[in-house]
Parts: sequence; structure tokens; C-alpha cells
Amino acid sequence: MIMHDIIKVFLVLSLVLFTTSCTVYTEKQSEALSSSIYAAKDSMDVARIDLADKYVAESTRLVKPPKKRIDIQSVYKKSVDISSNGKLNQASVVKQRVVVIPEKYRTDAVIVVSSAEYQKLLEDKETYEQIKKDNLSLVEVKAAVDSELIRQTDNRDKMVNDLNIMQKKLIEKDLAILRRNIFIVALIGTIGAGAYLRLKGIL
Repeated sequence: MIMHDIIKVFLVLSLVLFTTSCTVYTEKQSEALSSSIYAAKDSMDVARIDLADKYVAESTRLVKPPKKRIDIQSVYKKSVDISSNGKLNQASVVKQRVVVIPEKYRTDAVIVVSSAEYQKLLEDKETYEQIKKDNLSLVEVKAAVDSELIRQTDNRDKMVNDLNIMQKKLIEKDLAILRRNIFIVALIGTIGAGAYLRLKGIL
């Protein structure tokens, strides 16, 4: 019984240490996740949709998809295209996906990344330096996310290994207790048999 109590105490202490380490790891992971999410929000607030898109992508690398994802679909603008084919005119409906933005962007000009307008924008030294700085920040966040994913994998492997070691030790303890109990029973049986034979005068 004493051995079993010791094993229970050992398991409880191990669980406490494991829980504590998980808490520390969660805080580290939350820091990387928090940085990505708030960078995405801040990018949206200042009309930097190009950065928001990338920061959101980094955030999703740290979060498992939900069991039931919310269905989000594109919005399309429909127009009628009339083409002439000899004497007949044929009409067809053309669908073009549109980018729907919040009303707060109403007065802003929209420039597509890698377009001629975007390249023209980069010719301004101040704008070029700003975008260069923004890209460096994005690289830093990506590196932090990579680091967290590596740490997550290492911690998961370590947890599985520690659990296997604990299970092996527990089995070894149980086997040791079982052997001890068998030895004690056999010893008591031998002593009892010897006493019985002595009483019968055989020994």
C-alpha cells in the first residue's frame, strides 16, 4: 500500500509539473498568435489589406480549423454581354467577382499589388521605405510563427515520450509489487506448511 501511495504522489506531481509547463507554452504560443491577429486588425484599420491578408494567413497556421467552418462565399457582379454572330445577336451573362470593402474605405483609392500603379507607388522613396519596413515586420512574425510550430511539435513529442516513460515505470512498479506479494505469500505458505508438518511430527 505504501508503494502505491508513493506512485500516486509521483503521478500527481508529474501532472502538476506538466500542467505548469503547458501554461507557460500556451502563453508563448498566444503571444505569436496575438501578434498576428492584432497586426491583421491594425492593417485593416489603416487600409493595408495586402498586409492583413498575410497576417491572417500566419494566424491560421497556429489555430486548428473549427469542426464547423462558417460558410463564406464570393459576391459577383453580373452583366450582359451581347456578341454579334453574323445576322444574330447572342446575349450571355458574365459574372465578375467583386471586392466588397467596408464603408470606411469609401474615399480611399484602391491599388492592386504588383500592378503598374503599385510599381509607380514604390517610386516614392517614403512609400518604398514604409512598405519595406512593413514587409520586414511580416517576416519577423512569420519567423515567430515558425518557431512556435517547431516548439509545439517538440513539446508534443516530449509529452508522448514522458507519458510512455511514466507508463513503463508504473508497470515496472506494479510488477515489483506483484513479485513481492507472491514472495510473501509463498514464504507464509512455506512457514505454515513447516509448522503443520512439525505439529504432525513429520519434521
